[in-house]
Amino acid sequence: MANATTVQKRVLKALQNQAADAQKMLNVQRASGIEPAQDRTQSFHARAILHTELAAAALAGGVPAEWIDQARERGTKAIRWNTNLFLRRAAPVDRGALVDNLRADIDRLARFTGIHAAYTHGTGRHDDTTASVDQTLTTLWRRSAQIGVLLGIDTEQARQHWPHPQWIEQASASAAGQTQAQLTQNWHAIANTDMTSYTAQSIALAAAGITPNPTIAAPDPLAMLDTLSGRDVGVSGLFSDAPGAHIGAAVEATRSQSAHTDYDADITAPMFSAPEINYPGIDP
Repeated sequence: MANATTVQKRVLKALQNQAADAQKMLNVQRASGIEPAQDRTQSFHARAILHTELAAAALAGGVPAEWIDQARERGTKAIRWNTNLFLRRAAPVDRGALVDNLRADIDRLARFTGIHAAYTHGTGRHDDTTASVDQTLTTLWRRSAQIGVLLGIDTEQARQHWPHPQWIEQASASAAGQTQAQLTQNWHAIANTDMTSYTAQSIALAAAGITPNPTIAAPDPLAMLDTLSGRDVGVSGLFSDAPGAHIGAAVEATRSQSAHTDYDADITAPMFSAPEINYPGIDP
């Protein structure tokens, strides 16, 4: 197990123990000879979905598929995590492609944040969709920050791939020149973005001990909204023909904001419908 990092081991441990717990639940249920109650079935389904999403997050974070499969298979055999267990030989992981995927999410977060700031500034109101948009930004930020931790991104790499001044300029440019009607359309598109999978991944990663590291993350979008709404930097100035005019002040403002680290304070647990059980080797 020498090649697995500390954070990779946390995820593998969670995957293996989740599968072992699920197998135990099924064994007990089958031995009882009684049809499971609806709440127990729903609980099993929810656990299965979080397990599946944790595996997906692990892949996105650079954990080799061979190790993920091995941990899940061992769990279905009622073998719980043990640091003395060996890991299979794994094929090389294309870390560059995974970093590119992460950067794409961070770019998307910048666009969403810029549209949010411009829309709320232009309308001067917070309507019923504000909570949904805030939730989307929070989930996207948190999950991307957690994947960065799992990938082993360091501060120098973070500065190279998503420097804060460039991120803020990107947020500014995303709304520049848009009419209020266009902003409204984009605002509602963000509100309707399906974040169910990312929410589940973030919750599962947090439960496995993978929490955001603000020093390698993109700027906190909600902290940026406070800045861009006029408390420190006027939105009208930021979203003008000279979008870089207040970049320095905006960057400085992000440094004064404390990053969120407790997922359940900001992320609402997803509601699942008609889930598919996906514990390898386990038949419900």
